[in-house]
Amino acid sequence: MKTNLRIAIASLRQNRMQALLTLLGMSVGVAMVVVVSGLGRGAQLRIEDQIESAGPTRIILRSGNFRPAAMEMTGQQDSGGGEPSEGSVSPNPLASDPPAEKGAIAPATDAAVADARRRAIETTSAKTHRTPPAPLDDAHVALLRRSIRGVRAVAASMRGNIPVDPASGIAMRTLRIEGIEAALPEMRGWTLVMGRFPGEDEYRAGAPVMVATADVVRRLWPDEAKPLGRSLSLKGRAVKLIGIIAVKHADEPSVAVPLVHVPLLLAKALLDRTDYDSIMVQTASVGVTTAVAASMRKELRALHTLPADTLDDFRIETQSVSAMPGMGSDPRLMRAVHSNVVEFEQASWEEMAKSLRQANRTFTLLLAAAAAVSLLVGGIGVMNIMLVSVTARTREIGLRMAVGARERDVMTQFLVEAVLLAAIGGAGGLLLGGIGLAVAHYGLHWATALSPAMLLLALAMAAGTGVVFGYGPARRASILDPVVAVRSE
Repeated sequence: MKTNLRIAIASLRQNRMQALLTLLGMSVGVAMVVVVSGLGRGAQLRIEDQIESAGPTRIILRSGNFRPAAMEMTGQQDSGGGEPSEGSVSPNPLASDPPAEKGAIAPATDAAVADARRRAIETTSAKTHRTPPAPLDDAHVALLRRSIRGVRAVAASMRGNIPVDPASGIAMRTLRIEGIEAALPEMRGWTLVMGRFPGEDEYRAGAPVMVATADVVRRLWPDEAKPLGRSLSLKGRAVKLIGIIAVKHADEPSVAVPLVHVPLLLAKALLDRTDYDSIMVQTASVGVTTAVAASMRKELRALHTLPADTLDDFRIETQSVSAMPGMGSDPRLMRAVHSNVVEFEQASWEEMAKSLRQANRTFTLLLAAAAAVSLLVGGIGVMNIMLVSVTARTREIGLRMAVGARERDVMTQFLVEAVLLAAIGGAGGLLLGGIGLAVAHYGLHWATALSPAMLLLALAMAAGTGVVFGYGPARRASILDPVVAVRSE
């Protein structure tokens, strides 16, 4: 093999211009493969992020089964005489109900939505008994983390008011605190204005630290230019401000009492509570939200040992339900969805996500076809130079065979030369492709993604191209008649 490598390198040096042009063609082909792979993967990740940020991937579990505040604002009375989320919905399918009032949105005719409505009514109308709500505790958190497939993260939270010690030196005498777990800031989409979030060790230890929005910080310390590091005395404990966050208005309620966020264990100690107000679940993707919500409902009913004829003593809410009042949705649809939200997601986000992913795959395949053409051109260049090399070195081949070289030895020699040529061109292509992706990412601000496996695959494709397109010339060289080859000029 070493001898074949030395011969291959010497041959490339003798035909530098031809080798350089062939290397350039191969480099362009491999660079196209790298760029297409990077752009395609980047586009896929960008689409997934957009679907995840827009679609309903968050599920909130709350104790009790009461009338949502959004429904109260509609002024709509429940036709069954009970609370809407207790399953007391109209026995008639919503798809056939007339609008209840002027301006109400007409029922949707989409078959999937209509079917979801029908199942919602069938599921809830069969249940007539209620039980007192069970408080949410660590057993619920453990159940969601352990028993539900498709869950990315689970985080519990609790809220409560607490008096501010006079030693704090602020005008506020009452503060509202929310105890949160480490995953909650990311699940809610919080971003830092300055400072930091609590670390894992601080969450585990219930450290006396807090974060708050810029508005809350200004209310607490209106004359402080640099509030980070300031502390509040709460039940004799100095709780230090370590981060200022910017939160969407929908995530931060407008309350008269300022709200700060502290580690969950610290909130338990300050509020002297062990039950949670809510548990947020982040699903792995939009496509599994329906299945996760259904599994949650099944497991929670089993945990609470609820009979089949008993209503849920908990509420499962998703982003879709939270957004419906602002979208002007029909209150009757809201009641059905709230009673059986797990059946509603399939009619919208999953289909949209599927369509977007299919469009991205089609786009990537088109780019891959262009890259394959470029790689084919590079392979033809390798075949061309190898055929020229065989023709020019016919006498050399005859001499090698005359002194005992076998057909296999001659074929291996030319295959090694072809693979070496393709591999060098592939290495150059990796460099060109990396530069191209850098320009696309930093110059054009396109989404790109590159992995070591992708680079190794591109290099392997270059070497494979060398083998495929080098086999014909190598085979031609190996079957030459030694006598005729030696006499060749």
